[in-house]
Amino acid sequence: MSDVKNVTFYRQDQQQKTLVIACPVQGSPELLYFGDVLPAATDLGYVYLSQQAAIPQGMMDKPTPMSLIPEAGRGWLQTPAVEASAQDRPTWAACWTLLDVTEQQDGFVIRLEDKVAQLSVALEIGLLPSGVLRQQLTLTNQGESNVTVQRLACTLPVVTQFTERMGFYGRWCQEFQQERSDWQSTWLQENRNGRNSQANFPAVIVGEQGFGEQQGELVGAHLAWSGNHRLKADYTAEGHRYLQAEVLYLPGEIVLAGNDSISTPELLAAHSASGLNAMSQQFHQEARDRLKLTKPRPVHLNTWEAFYFDHDMTKLKALAKAAADVGVERYILDDGWFRGRDNDKAALGDWFVDDIKYPDGLMPLIRYVKDDLGMEFGLWFEPEMVNPDSDLFRAHPDWALQLPQYEPALARNQLVLNLAKPEAYQYIRERLFALFTEYPIDYVKWDMNRDYTQPSGDIAPQARVQVEALYRLLSELNQSFPAMEIESCSSGGARVDFGILNFTKRFWASDCNDALERQTIQRGFSYFLPPEVMGSHIGPDKSHTTSRIHDVAFRAGTAMLGHLGIEWNLLDANAEQKATIAKWLSHYKQYRSVLHEGNNWRLPSADGRAQTQWALSQDRMQGLAVYSQLSMPKQAQTLPICLPNLLPEQLYRVSVLEHSPLPGHLMKALPAWWQQDLILNGASLSQVGLRLPIFDPESLVLIAIQAVPAAEKH
Repeated sequence: MSDVKNVTFYRQDQQQKTLVIACPVQGSPELLYFGDVLPAATDLGYVYLSQQAAIPQGMMDKPTPMSLIPEAGRGWLQTPAVEASAQDRPTWAACWTLLDVTEQQDGFVIRLEDKVAQLSVALEIGLLPSGVLRQQLTLTNQGESNVTVQRLACTLPVVTQFTERMGFYGRWCQEFQQERSDWQSTWLQENRNGRNSQANFPAVIVGEQGFGEQQGELVGAHLAWSGNHRLKADYTAEGHRYLQAEVLYLPGEIVLAGNDSISTPELLAAHSASGLNAMSQQFHQEARDRLKLTKPRPVHLNTWEAFYFDHDMTKLKALAKAAADVGVERYILDDGWFRGRDNDKAALGDWFVDDIKYPDGLMPLIRYVKDDLGMEFGLWFEPEMVNPDSDLFRAHPDWALQLPQYEPALARNQLVLNLAKPEAYQYIRERLFALFTEYPIDYVKWDMNRDYTQPSGDIAPQARVQVEALYRLLSELNQSFPAMEIESCSSGGARVDFGILNFTKRFWASDCNDALERQTIQRGFSYFLPPEVMGSHIGPDKSHTTSRIHDVAFRAGTAMLGHLGIEWNLLDANAEQKATIAKWLSHYKQYRSVLHEGNNWRLPSADGRAQTQWALSQDRMQGLAVYSQLSMPKQAQTLPICLPNLLPEQLYRVSVLEHSPLPGHLMKALPAWWQQDLILNGASLSQVGLRLPIFDPESLVLIAIQAVPAAEKH
């Protein structure tokens, strides 16, 4: 580190990325650089001087720099990092003074204070081993009287050439839709749903004009939080560009007593100079570092679409047997197993096994699944919810998350349980612990099917503490039942983020199993999260959410791109369909290590009518490509697909594993190589590519790439 006029510089290098923070004695720390690695001998003082701008006419005599903790008190006229109020002192226009900087393994802790406001902040910032930038802000009330906090936001300055923005929107059964626009003014996303919701995935990407999957400089940012949030991408008159991310506090929600503190969630960001895929691969690695998976992702079968609430032991066992026969490895008993749960209007909260449907409890089914069939057993829960028609609500109506002064607002015939209320928290904890102790449950599908309304149990809002109570409950379950995995499901993909990923192993990305819709949903999901945490199931011939009909190859190949499962009553499948499914499950098991441990790419076609998902093992010796023809191509021929990052001189064998029906009405002849033993070097596959047959819309082909041993001749 070196000094330039009372400024100290702190540098960190990780995964070919460099982070440089400039810390003045007076004022907030500044992000001097975040991007591809700088030479070790770079003089940071001169870099800092090179970024000092001219002073325009008509503006502040001493312009406020773009900082990591923007200060209203020093003339920052955009959104500050901290907004707070108190009765006995000015806290709404803080001016920070540096206390100290502590270096730690993954970056720095920068502490500042304002003695007039009697506030202090600590900024944790640094590069994680994945190359992802992490920052988190903590605010402390150093005074004796209360401080009400309106805003506490992490801020990430970005370079001025980033003039295009990419975001996400959606709805139930159509999550993670992507949209892009020029970024020349303020963009704001606010989420007040209590959970992320399908409409407000907490992430944004900004970059240079025209950035794409394989080209362009950009930064992607994600707030690791499962509740209300605010994301902002802003542009100032001086030319500064920055991102902000925060928990959205409801009025009067956060009040700090003397010496109390509050922290933001983590803001995670990844920089790429070569397009969106490189950004995604950093986030994927960060997710894998947190997941710490110790075994391959087992094939699921979920009973929901097979039986809904109709639980019959004979049928449940028959479905389990059919599932095991085709290669399923984990059987999940969905909604309807607990007392009084015959429809979606009653019994949430009464977490006791239904002794009418299960007179001997769940153990006979569990033993059959685990001991006789060799599969794992999973169970569905919705612990955060309560039906008004339930024993729990009749006994404790005050445990619902609602304003008692008003009529409650129902959604899906249910209310949210107030986990911030100790008695309610303890009841749910006791019921879960009792069931997990009594039964050998390997997996929990943890659902959450409605948004928060009137999130309170008294007067003040309690949305934030609900999320924190959920995290605490999940943490306690993980500590007590470490071998049990938990899935985050929330009407499909309404609660997907790195915050809850710290406690769960899988997301149900959408309630939609329509393979065509899933192609877009899963592409959006993949920008920040890896395939092994994305639940993706083979549905029946006719989708129950869209009524579309797809061939098995299109359904199964689409499901291959995530954590594969089945959402289909196999008792209705004929012998040929079961054999086809068994073959696809065999391919998944053979290549899941490539998909779930290797690097993944999204490769769109030039005409925008097709896309290829490409996974390559870390040693670059084995790959898997799924080419999907989504709609009619603009030209008579399909366009070549090029598979990146293969070893240029290594020979690879190209094998077609499965494909949708080949349409004779579109082709007089297949490509010449289609039925031959094709061996090409990596450079040819990466730079020249492969010509594929002409497919009907909503079709796909599964292609394996395997390195040829040196001893094997061409």
